[in-house]
Amino acid sequence: MSFTRRLTLSFVAILMLSLGSVLIQVWGNDSRRRNVWLLQHVIRTQSELNDFSQRMYSTHRKILVVDALSESGVENRITAAERQELLSTIDALLALEGELNDDLQEYLEEGRYQYLEAQLMLRRWRDFLERGSELDTESLQREYEALSGRISANEWYLLTRSDEINVGLRNVVSKTNKVALGVFLLALLTTFILGYYMTRYTRRSIRQLQKGTAEWGSGNFDYSIGDMGYDEFGQLAKSFDDMASNLREAMARVRDASRRADAANQAKSGFMANMSHELRTPMNAIIGYSEMLLEDIEDEPEMPVERLRPDLAKIQLAGKHLLTLINDVLDISKIESGRMAVYWEDVALEEVLRDVEVTMAPLMAKNGNTLHCHFELQSELIRTDVTRLRQILLNLLSNAAKFTRQGDVHLSVLEKSVSGRSYLVAEVRDNGIGMTEEQLGRVFDAFVQADLSTTKQYGGSGLGLTISRKFAELLGGSITAESQEGKGSRFELVLPLDAQELGLSTEFDGASIGDVLVIDDDPAALELSARTLVKAGYKVHLANSGVEGMRMARSQRPDVIILDVMMPGMDGWQVLHNLRSDQALFDVPVLMLSMLNERDLSLLLGANEYLVKPVDSATLTAVVHELLPATAVGNLLLLEQGDALAKAIALLPGAEYWEIYHCVEVAKAKALLEDLPWQLIIVGPHSDTDAVNDFLAFLRKDYGRKVPIMLAQTESDIQSLCDQLGAYLNRS
Repeated sequence: MSFTRRLTLSFVAILMLSLGSVLIQVWGNDSRRRNVWLLQHVIRTQSELNDFSQRMYSTHRKILVVDALSESGVENRITAAERQELLSTIDALLALEGELNDDLQEYLEEGRYQYLEAQLMLRRWRDFLERGSELDTESLQREYEALSGRISANEWYLLTRSDEINVGLRNVVSKTNKVALGVFLLALLTTFILGYYMTRYTRRSIRQLQKGTAEWGSGNFDYSIGDMGYDEFGQLAKSFDDMASNLREAMARVRDASRRADAANQAKSGFMANMSHELRTPMNAIIGYSEMLLEDIEDEPEMPVERLRPDLAKIQLAGKHLLTLINDVLDISKIESGRMAVYWEDVALEEVLRDVEVTMAPLMAKNGNTLHCHFELQSELIRTDVTRLRQILLNLLSNAAKFTRQGDVHLSVLEKSVSGRSYLVAEVRDNGIGMTEEQLGRVFDAFVQADLSTTKQYGGSGLGLTISRKFAELLGGSITAESQEGKGSRFELVLPLDAQELGLSTEFDGASIGDVLVIDDDPAALELSARTLVKAGYKVHLANSGVEGMRMARSQRPDVIILDVMMPGMDGWQVLHNLRSDQALFDVPVLMLSMLNERDLSLLLGANEYLVKPVDSATLTAVVHELLPATAVGNLLLLEQGDALAKAIALLPGAEYWEIYHCVEVAKAKALLEDLPWQLIIVGPHSDTDAVNDFLAFLRKDYGRKVPIMLAQTESDIQSLCDQLGAYLNRS
């Protein structure tokens, strides 16, 4: 259970108990109020009954006096005013009797009260006063005594009822107070328990988190907080554990990078020591033989030239060796800095291979090796950089010749087709000293040979294989190695032969969202950019040099230019300057790409945007879309049975900038949705309403938030849509 839910449930429990306490108080107050009201009315009834009894007694006495005076024969025994007063009293007693009977019935239980039944006696009194009829005194006395008994009984009932109400009132008050106190104490206890539990739980969780952060702060990234459940604290602990895990991995990567850096420094130190030795060796030969020649000439000025030839040949050989070493260092530095140029041309491969075979013959003979060549060529001409290809083969063969004594070196070159793609495969195999698994893993690293003992015994800079692999990658291919210690080594070069596989196609057909020209000397970068932009719906033109890029820019007039900075010959800065100086191209948006972060400089020189390599496909597509002029709008999918809407759209201003795909069948429209990117979808009149409804449901689900969708089913809808669509298509 989450921490928030626990807090919520705790608050709800406390609130419910508090609400219960309030409800009990309300109920108690209502019960007291009803009991007090009933008690007041019982007491009032009791008072009225007592008043009725007294007035009955007084009136009864007066009637007896009047009757006695009447029997004594006294004239004018009662005045008219007195008679009227007695009649009024009788009327009031009649009315009061009715009220008392109603009250007794309302406030006393059935069987616990008696009706007064004083009406008969009161009417006899009225008849006596009004008509002067005679009274039966004894009968009248009996009725009065019976009435008095009923009045006394009712008084007793009312008194008993008032006592019962008082007792009930006291019970209600006591019960209400007890229940309210109990609920209050329960709420207080619940609040204390929940507060203690939440405080203890929170303190324990925070203590675990603090301990974890303290451990990590001290550098112990192996510490784990552990499982704390699935609430917020548990999720926070898991996040901390993940962070610690990421830190451990980052620290491991840092340590690994540090080890690699140390190894690289050590390798470079060894390389510098080895290179110093390698450079001094031919230099010593050059200097030594030069001094010897000078001494011989001084000692014997007329020395024949033929006697000087051997020493001069040795000087020349040492100079060539020195030049090779210097060229290797320069090549690797160019490759590392990205300044190595590739020059494509059509060459006769067999002539190149025969030239390599002849060139390697002396080196093979030096160690008593035999070179075996086997060529299976299908094409007379291939497109490649012949200088780089020749250097790769020479490096591989010289490497094999150097580490083989009195053995065989095999060079096999053939053309192979895999999945419709043509490749050139060159294999160099020897039966020399071979390599261990560890040495094989480092064989292509710069400044690294098998080990120092190998360097001292066989010489070399340790750059040949590194340069060969870099050249192979520049040509769009790869080099792999296999070896067994004491049995020899095998190196295989694989190069794609057709220009499209090298990423050098001059044009990719897109969906005409816009024309993009990509200028880059790296074939891999050209291919990646082309694939990304074509997939997004652009027409792509590719140029592998600045000069070619300027030519294509003038001929194609693209909507956007993507320009690499570091290129041989005319680099990106020169191309940008030429673009901004050209009246026909100065307003074309330019996106600069480079390995270096020179954004401010590029914007200052006129670029519209600058990205640092490597650039992911989403970023590249988004930036190109932002730079794309408004005239290159996009793709419009129209589903309509008939052509009325298609003709109307074609006449709208701005429609010429759109690629309109008109479909009659719903299935075809669905298929097109997967093939191209869409900027607008219109559904017109169609007889297959069920299929159209399914299609609309599919559009709203997958495209509703990304692509505008317009619907027109009637002529009025079509007219309204054309009005809206005209403004939409011509919004640029």
